[in-house]
Amino acid sequence: MENCIFCALSQGSIPSQKVYEDEKFFAFLDINPANPGHLVLATKAHFRTIMEMGVEDYSHFFVIARALSLALLEFGAEGVNFLHSMGEAAGQRVPHVILHIIPRYKSDSVHLVWDPQKMDEAKLSELRTRISAFIKAPQQQVPVYQAPAQQQMPQQPAPQKPAESPVYQLRQKTGGYW
Repeated sequence: MENCIFCALSQGSIPSQKVYEDEKFFAFLDINPANPGHLVLATKAHFRTIMEMGVEDYSHFFVIARALSLALLEFGAEGVNFLHSMGEAAGQRVPHVILHIIPRYKSDSVHLVWDPQKMDEAKLSELRTRISAFIKAPQQQVPVYQAPAQQQMPQQPAPQKPAESPVYQLRQKTGGYW
């Protein structure tokens, strides 16, 4: 799309520090990061919101986001935030699908906060009923993958990272699958 900064970044007409790229998506270092290593994952095709993307595309988008998050944890991050804004009211400044992947540290100065509202049980129940009426069954929206019964998950190799790595510790606690 003409005049879209993310389309221009995708096409290479604006330089960026890309850390990942495939035929549909690319990720680069944010030039105004919340923390060092702050990544932006974007679509190459011009989609204004994830609602315009097909199931396979947005599923793969989040598979990439997960891989990028794991890389940030291996890099030394103590946590990761995903930040996606859909619509102007939510803070979307450019009508193009992007996901901020922000490495977090206990001592950082990044604050994603809001003023919590008090909500009584009756109001919560009313909201649940109203919102639930609009939700389609997940199996109608996203096909569920089921591995054939005869196949088993392959064993992952033991991590080669030092014991103090948060990723190593998480893999130890979960048996390597997460």
